[in-house]
Amino acid sequence: MEVVDKHTHTEQRNRVIDMAGKMFAEQGIRAVRMDDVAAALGMSKRTLYEMFADKEELLLEGMKLKEERKREFVAQVVATADNVLEIVLRLYQHGMNQMKNIHPSMYLEIRKYPKVAEFLKQQKAQSAENSKKFYQVGIQQGLFRTDINFEIFQFLMDLSMNGFLNSKVMMEQWTLTDVLDTVVRVNMRGICTEKGMRMLDEFFEREK
Repeated sequence: MEVVDKHTHTEQRNRVIDMAGKMFAEQGIRAVRMDDVAAALGMSKRTLYEMFADKEELLLEGMKLKEERKREFVAQVVATADNVLEIVLRLYQHGMNQMKNIHPSMYLEIRKYPKVAEFLKQQKAQSAENSKKFYQVGIQQGLFRTDINFEIFQFLMDLSMNGFLNSKVMMEQWTLTDVLDTVVRVNMRGICTEKGMRMLDEFFEREK
């Protein structure tokens, strides 16, 4: 009985997290109140607050669940891909699809929640460590050049995206997917060997 109740509780929490995440993405974090989430779920505010103390906790749990699902997706991609570049491009494709429905203000507002910002900082550091391994395997597979400082490369990639996410003016001029697409296309070509560039060209040709 206890196992069933725990499973039901987890399902209910995930249902709330998914609804809140959808609302945050579509409307921005600031525009969504806990009352709005409860109403969208047909749930009482009391029940919602029994599960999550406040909006920051709800947002943080959403980020954690999203990261868990991302890890599962990455593991699936790694298990089925033929090489590192295919992994990178499939993750890029997945990221592009997810970003299409995200309100730009979400990225500007998320830093106002310290616990969430700290969690994302930790995840970013872990992602950077994983990227180093990918780059080295890519070199071994003959897809990435040997004369590139990949720590600088990763820094420049992050700098490009962060510059956009921190600029309201830039967000009003371009979409997040347009910027990500340009950053990936330009920077990935810079680190690829001729073999890698052929794969890139074939991938983006299929994406048209």
